[in-house]
Amino acid sequence: MFGRRKITYSLEKKELTVQKILEILPEVLRIHDKNAEEIEYLYNYYKGNQPILNKTKIVRPEINNKVLENHAFEIVEFKKAYVYGEPVQYVQKGEKNSETVNPDISELNRFMESEDKSSLDKELAEWQYIAGTAYRWVESDEIEDEDEAPFELRVTDPRQTFVVYSSGVKGEVLFSGHFSYISRNTQVDGEIAHSTKTRIITIYTDDFILKVKENAGICTTIMQEVNILDEKATVEKYPLEYSGQRIIEYPLNQARLGIIELVMSGLNAINQVKSDDLDGIDQFVQSLLVFVNQDVQAEDLKELLALGAVKINSSSPDKPADLKLLINQLMHSETKIVTDDIYNSILNIVGIPRMNSKSSGGDTGEARRLGDGWAMADERAKQDELSFKKPERSMLKTVLSICKGKGLLKGLKISDIDIKFTRNKSDNLLVKTEGLLNMKNAQVPPETAFTICGLFSDPNDVYAKAQKYYEKDLWKEEKTENINNISADEGKKSVAQKNEDAR
Repeated sequence: MFGRRKITYSLEKKELTVQKILEILPEVLRIHDKNAEEIEYLYNYYKGNQPILNKTKIVRPEINNKVLENHAFEIVEFKKAYVYGEPVQYVQKGEKNSETVNPDISELNRFMESEDKSSLDKELAEWQYIAGTAYRWVESDEIEDEDEAPFELRVTDPRQTFVVYSSGVKGEVLFSGHFSYISRNTQVDGEIAHSTKTRIITIYTDDFILKVKENAGICTTIMQEVNILDEKATVEKYPLEYSGQRIIEYPLNQARLGIIELVMSGLNAINQVKSDDLDGIDQFVQSLLVFVNQDVQAEDLKELLALGAVKINSSSPDKPADLKLLINQLMHSETKIVTDDIYNSILNIVGIPRMNSKSSGGDTGEARRLGDGWAMADERAKQDELSFKKPERSMLKTVLSICKGKGLLKGLKISDIDIKFTRNKSDNLLVKTEGLLNMKNAQVPPETAFTICGLFSDPNDVYAKAQKYYEKDLWKEEKTENINNISADEGKKSVAQKNEDAR
C-alpha cells in the first residue's frame, strides 16, 4: 500500500452542475471503493487481524504458535495521545493588537466544548494515523439553545466519505460526498432468500445538497458497482441555508499515507520471529527420540517413557545400540537481537521515542530528550499539527458563516484565530521561565513575550488575566524600582536643602 488516491477531476467550480456531477460520479465511486478497501484492511490490521494469525507450518505442524504483538495499535495510540492528548484551543493571533482581547474567541471555544470537539479530534486523529486521511462534517444546528453551539460537528467514516478536487492549479474542492445503505431482505418460506441494498449518496457543494438514491438490485458485496445514471435512480436537490463545504478532508500528508503501512513489513516480521521463537522452545522441550540400531515397538516406547527409563540392548558389537535426543535449539538471545533491531527501526520511521531502561547519569535533560527520541517526536508532532491546521481553517470558515448567519460571532474573522496545540508545558520549565524573564528585562511587550516563551496554551488569555490582576503595574517592575530610587534621591536632596536653609 502506498497511500490513498486523491480524487481529482479536470473541472472548475463555476462549471459544476447537477448533470456534471452525475456524469463523473461513477468514476469517483470506483476510485473511492479502492481506497475504502485499503482502509478496511488497515483498520482490521490496527484491531489485530494480522497475517500471523494465518501462519502455517509444514514440519511438525502440531507445533504452530501464533504470537501477535499488536504494535500497530501501540503506534496509533501513542501518536493520538501525544499530539491530541490535550484539547486543541483557538486563541487570538499574537501579532494582532492584543490590548483588547476579542471575547468572540472565548465564545467560539465554548461552542466547541459544547460539541465535545476534543473527543472528535481524537477520533479524527485515529483515522488519520490508520488510513492516512480523515473527514469532518459540519452543519447548522436547528436547536435554538443559548448554551449550545449553532452548528453540529461529526467525524465521518472514511470508508463511506470522499472529497473531489479540481485538477487545476488552484486545487479547489469541487464537491464532497457521504453514502449510507438501506437494506431490504426478501424472505421465502421464513428464510432470507436475498438482500436488496439501496445506496443513498449525499453530495455537498458550496451552495446546494444533492441526494442520489440508486437501485443496486441484489447485492452480494457492500461495494458492488452500480450505474448511477440508471433510470431507476432518483435525484433531489436542496439549497444550502448557509454556504460553505460541509465535509472537510484532513489528510495526514500529501500522499495520504498512514503510519501503519509505513512499517507493516517490520510489524509482520516481529510477529513471525516471536512465533518461530516460541515454536523453537516447544520443539526443544518436545525433542524427538532417535533409536540407533534399535527396533522398538510403539507400545514398548510408551511403557518405557512412563517408567522414565529406557533399556538398551546391543545385538551386534559392530552396531552398538544407542538412544539420542534430536535437538535443534533456536537461541533466544539471537532472535531478541533481531526483533529489537526491527522494533527500533520501526520507532525511528514513525517518530516514536524509545523507552530507554538504562540510566545515563552524565547526560543533561535535553541530551536525554535528543538521545531517546523525544525531540524527534516533538518535531514530527509539529508536522502533524501543520497538516491539521489547513483543513481546520476551512472548517472554521464554514462555522463562522453559520454563526454569523444566526447573529453570532460577528466581530470575529478567520485571520483573528490562531490554532494552538498543547503538549507537556513543564518540559524545560526553567529554561522557558528564564527566557520570559529575559524578555521582560529587555522590555519586550508582555503579549509578545507570553506567546514566544511557550509556557501557555492560550497566551492571550493569560495576558488578559494578568492585565486585569496587575492593571497598570503589569510588566513595570523595573520602572517602579527606578522611580523609587529617583524619589529616594530627591528626598535626600530636599533634606540637605532644608539643613542648608536652616544654617
